[in-house]
Amino acid sequence: MTPGTQPAGPGRPRDAATHRAVLAATRRLLLDSGYHALTFEAVAQAAGTTRTTLYRWWPTRGALVLEAAADHLHIGTVPDTGNSHHDLRTAISQLVSTFSDPLARIVILAAISNLDGDGTMATAFRDTWVYPWRRTATDALQRAIHRGDLPTDADPQFLLNVIVGTVFQSTITVATPTTDNLADQLTHLLLRPTPP
Repeated sequence: MTPGTQPAGPGRPRDAATHRAVLAATRRLLLDSGYHALTFEAVAQAAGTTRTTLYRWWPTRGALVLEAAADHLHIGTVPDTGNSHHDLRTAISQLVSTFSDPLARIVILAAISNLDGDGTMATAFRDTWVYPWRRTATDALQRAIHRGDLPTDADPQFLLNVIVGTVFQSTITVATPTTDNLADQLTHLLLRPTPP
């Protein structure tokens, strides 16, 4: 269960087939019409169920969307391979992959824009997917500093903002993502050249 969602209320448990149909319909409608046009009524109709069922299972539109898109929003965590170049390239590639996903782009923009006005969608998105990646990416940058692959006075949070901002600009704010060699270019920009 995705944070921001609540278990089904007392009474009959969720029907698995209906649950899958609702999530699939949500993804289709998001890709077809975007977040603004998504309503519980439209999802219910597309999934062959009722609005009452959706309201019983998800407290908000944002909660439904985050659960439906969860696999697309999963950025991952950054490994510790003992190689700064590999770790940072992996971190950047994870971000590029997620931010380039068409469904993820729609949902991320909806979450950070607080389109529903209550902030719960943005909070759930950050807590579930952004912060775990960011913590492990920070660790990777700190390891690179300790290994001498980054200057000793480098600020990991500033470098993370450079990474996230560059990837965001190259994927979500443009009509067509421009990601060719982006992970390699950013990694090369951040790290001192590795010896052959």
